[in-house]
Amino acid sequence: MKNRIFGLPALIIISGAIASPAAESGRLFRLPAICAPASSRVLLLAIDEQAFPFRQNLALFLTKPVVRREPLLAPSASPDAPDNVAVHFNGTVLDENGRFRMWNYAVHAIPPEGGTDISPVCYAESSDGIHWTRPKLGQVEWHGSRYNNCLALGNNPKQGSNSVSVIRDDDDPRPDRRYKMVYGYQDQQIHTSRAATAVSPDGIHWTKLPHDVSGKKFIELASFYKYAGLYIVGAHNVRGPGEGDRPEGRQGYAWVSPDFDHWLPEPARSFLVPEPLIDSGPTQPYTQDHLGVGATPFGNVLVGLWGMWHNQVSPWGEGGVDCDLGLLISHDGLFFQEVVKGLPYLRSRESPADPTPGRDYPTILHQSNSYLYVGDEIWIYHGRWRNAAEQKEKLDGLRFRSVEKDAWGAVALARIPRDRWGALALSAKENTGSVWTTPVTLPDHARLGLNASGLDGLGVEVAVEAFQPLPGFEQGKTAGLKNEAFDAEVRWPDHQLQELAGKTVRFHLQFSRTAAASPRLYALNLVQAP
Repeated sequence: MKNRIFGLPALIIISGAIASPAAESGRLFRLPAICAPASSRVLLLAIDEQAFPFRQNLALFLTKPVVRREPLLAPSASPDAPDNVAVHFNGTVLDENGRFRMWNYAVHAIPPEGGTDISPVCYAESSDGIHWTRPKLGQVEWHGSRYNNCLALGNNPKQGSNSVSVIRDDDDPRPDRRYKMVYGYQDQQIHTSRAATAVSPDGIHWTKLPHDVSGKKFIELASFYKYAGLYIVGAHNVRGPGEGDRPEGRQGYAWVSPDFDHWLPEPARSFLVPEPLIDSGPTQPYTQDHLGVGATPFGNVLVGLWGMWHNQVSPWGEGGVDCDLGLLISHDGLFFQEVVKGLPYLRSRESPADPTPGRDYPTILHQSNSYLYVGDEIWIYHGRWRNAAEQKEKLDGLRFRSVEKDAWGAVALARIPRDRWGALALSAKENTGSVWTTPVTLPDHARLGLNASGLDGLGVEVAVEAFQPLPGFEQGKTAGLKNEAFDAEVRWPDHQLQELAGKTVRFHLQFSRTAAASPRLYALNLVQAP
């Protein structure tokens, strides 16, 4: 009997699409030791211990993102705008051939009391990813006008959203489902946050689907992505049953669907932080995972960020919670590993919210699914939330009215060079070192490129899976190229990598420090040769 999920026969998954076993042979790379789909490109990142499991005399150096101090999209100045208090970004940016599109959740003021509430999902556009406009969509009547950028979702167009995440799904043959959305909302009947789904032909006009991601259970999401044929939502849960049935604090979970219509009721425990042996739970003062995992697929690997929510006894306002972003990696899209345990990759003080005069509010950073290739960079879109003193006047359920008027949120940007999340480099006391890759099964035509600096100090040999070197493949170099490149092709004196088609090999990289070169390896690129 065939294995089945929701009545669908189990097939081999290739780079987010379903394919037959015959289609895999000869044209795709495979990573037999790693739970990753076969793909036409393999990216082995230096930050990934599974990609580079054996190393000598090398240290990992994380890249420091360059943060744009000015927000990309800040609250509107109009008192009638749906986002005149906050433009929060556990949202999405897509780059469609230079047309940047953003979906975000907004917060508006409630006059005359000065309270706040969440608004409908909002939309913005940009020609460069930096400067944004709010198109007037005419879908939702807001403060007596349709001259706004709100999106109508479901039967209640004015319903507020507390999160939104969008993908463009070009593998779906149905044009009316080309864009897919997961968005959070408050269920006022059972007083909890839930996540609904919607589809669209153009990203503007949406049709709500009948099934929520987690049913009627609490969920606050960071990201939504498609990987290995599954639709995956990364979110946090609270008060789940931990070890010994003790209450959990905020922890990262993943909800999955094979078709975007039916969602498994059982989530995966995607990324968990340590719980104290006593006094655990969301109100206790220890670091928790706010919103779960925000992740983006890069071929055979996913890079993610998690919200390092430094919970306090008094969480709101000055001296309260701040939230950094920690770096994660995954090969199956469900389970993530922290690259350096407990070390923030992007600190809230490095990407701070705009200050309030006379006050010292901390910043809470929001992660997303929007880490994009733009030229020779990766742009890391994220949110800044000013943790103003949320001494709240409760309305009902999870809705509240802020007593103070200092609430604020905006969309922010950090940048790193292309695929340079971190590097392997020689320890200060060593002049030589080496590292082995995970096994790779090569297709008919393969090309190896190095994303590295100090290329003159790097050599590459090829070995069989059991580490024995292959004759003629001992002295691979990137000779004749600049000493730094994002994709410098490796060549061997008398042989070509295509000769090893169908074989499972490892790459052995030797580092050598010289007066002219101090090598740093960021990534290996394996692609099909032209």
